[in-house]
Parts: sequence; structure tokens; C-alpha cells
Amino acid sequence: MADFIQLFINGLAIGSVYALAAIGFVIVYSATGVVNFAAGQFVMFGTFAGVATLINAQMPWPFAYGASLALMALFGVLFFISVYLPLRKSSIVTIIIGTVAVGITMQNAALLTFGSWPFRLPSPVEGLTVTLGGAIISVHALGVVAVTAIMVGLLWLLFYRTSVGIGMRAVAQDIQAARLMGLKVNRLLALSWILAALLAGIAGLMLGPMWFADVSMGDPIALKAFAATIIGGFGSLPGAIVGGLFVGLSEVLGASYISSAYKDLISFSIMIVFLLVRPQGVFGERIQDRG
Repeated sequence: MADFIQLFINGLAIGSVYALAAIGFVIVYSATGVVNFAAGQFVMFGTFAGVATLINAQMPWPFAYGASLALMALFGVLFFISVYLPLRKSSIVTIIIGTVAVGITMQNAALLTFGSWPFRLPSPVEGLTVTLGGAIISVHALGVVAVTAIMVGLLWLLFYRTSVGIGMRAVAQDIQAARLMGLKVNRLLALSWILAALLAGIAGLMLGPMWFADVSMGDPIALKAFAATIIGGFGSLPGAIVGGLFVGLSEVLGASYISSAYKDLISFSIMIVFLLVRPQGVFGERIQDRG
């Protein structure tokens, strides 16, 4: 039982990272109709922002985390201005290809800047553990789950209790109607990319102590976030959360109780089953063209 508890918490921690990446995925898709295939590289950039501030610049924890998230917010703005805006009148396929190309560029930029050698990002609660049901649980893993829960709560408040969030939901529902109602559509679209970048930055900072920071880490994260959105429901924030946690748990439990060689196969097999049986996912509506 102790082993199961430990694996379950670790699965929740990894799943929380996938959930944050998937939420950023969904926010951008809901607002713009674009599937951002650079989402994994966003998380990778968040991890390496931590490497730059914590390891290279030797900043104290609060300043390093604040600087990393500020860099990610700036990156979100630059991505919106330099990638989305120039391509916004192109076909969705063209924009998606653009995100793939930028993701490859980001990976190579990180390789040129930091090299191919992986980094170990330290945790502010390094080495601290608690005992739960006989299992020794990392405080960092519990912190990842707690931070994700807090971020989900803050996002709910933003989207349902602020005028900015209501405006973002209006843009996601019908961008032309939102523009006719006088909403600052471009600002709200930019905010969607900023939020996606910030969530990816938080995910990257939390993932760094659990994984080695490597320039290739973005690809598997993007695939797992995509699987999470398919399972939970494309365009659904609750679906992104549930899907991310499900993928994380299936990965960790599958690797432990079946075989580590099949951990990815399990997640993607479940995704394929959903595509065949329930393509709208757990919480999603039936797939249809955006209005």
C-alpha cells in the first residue's frame, strides 16, 4: 500500500505538470482556434528560464522565480506579435505549421545557449520528505500538486469573476461579436498567449527538479499535453485538468505495475480509444467547426 501511495502522489505531480501545459494548450485553442504544437517547448523554456536565473545567475529563490515568470510573460507577448499576428489571416493549418517551426527554432536556440548537457534544477524544498501511510513522499511532489490546485483556482476566478476573464470567454465564443461589442480583441488574444506562457513557465519550474532539464524535453511534454486534451475534451479547461492528471497517473502506475517500456504506449492507446469511441473527450462537446 505504501508503494501505491508513493506512486500515486508522484503520478499526480507529473500529471499536474501535464495539466498546466494542457490548460495553456486549451486557452490558446479556445481563443484563436490554433493548436499550439510549440506548447512543449514553452515548458522547456520555463525550465531553462529557471536554469538561467537559479543556476547561472545564482539569484535567490523568490527573485529567480519572479524573473523566470517575467521572462515567460515577455516571451508570450513576443510569440503573439512575431508569430500569431503575422499569420492570423492565414489558414489554421499555416498557423499550426508556424508553431511547429517556431518550436523547432526554440529547441535549437536552447541548444545553442545552454548546450546539450542536461541540468538538474534545484527545488526550494530540496530533500524534504513527509511520511504518509508508510510511504515517504517528496515535499516537492506535494507542492507541485498544491501549486497546480492554486493555479486552477486563480484561473477560475479570472475567467468567471473578472471583466477581463469574461472578455476572454466572449472572444473564445465569437471573436467577431466580441469585436462588435467593443472589446479589445487583440489585447485579449495577447493575454491568452501570455497566460499560456506563464502556465508553461510554472510547469517548467516545477518539472525541473523532477526531470533533468534537457533541450529535448519539450517534445514528450507536448505529446502528453495533447493526449490530455484529447482525453479530457478539446477546448475544455476541466477536461485539460482531468486529462493531464489521468495521463500522469497512467504513465507512473503503468511503468511500475506493467513495464516502463510501455508507459507511453498505455497513455496513447487510451487516447486512441477516446478518438474512436468518444472523440469529444470526457468533458468536451461534440466536435464541430468553430463559428
